Amino acid sequence: MHIFLSFVLPLALVILLIKYFFLPMFKRDDFFAAKGELKKISIDTPLLKRLGMNMEDYYYDAEFLYQKRKEDILNTISLGQIIQVRSTGTMISNRRVWQVRYLTGASRTEKTVSILHNYSVFNQDFAGFLSAVRAANPEAEVEKMTRLRL
Repeated sequence: MHIFLSFVLPLALVILLIKYFFLPMFKRDDFFAAKGELKKISIDTPLLKRLGMNMEDYYYDAEFLYQKRKEDILNTISLGQIIQVRSTGTMISNRRVWQVRYLTGASRTEKTVSILHNYSVFNQDFAGFLSAVRAANPEAEVEKMTRLRL
């Protein structure tokens, strides 16, 4: 009986840890941003900010992607206008830079923004952003998140 318990209890603990910390939490109620609730999907890098790069932060809600610098909103992109979200080969602080391509205005010109994601075990807002883009524009090319693309 002692051998059985010494095996079962640690196994149950490991299963619970995997279930709650390492599997995607798509069933959480707060996974998707509500209308007007901004969720940050980019990370601050102090070194790049000192060099004058990576000055913008990116947020999203149920309808838009926002590009902000300090408190000012520089750009508002409708999630339905996004045509591609993909990871690039560039890595900063062991994180891949993701590129978001979108169409603007009546002329339908393509523009691109680059985002250094903030995805972690405890902050999965970037995965929520990818799901929100897929829901808003089913024709958009949205790469799936894998360990190699983080």
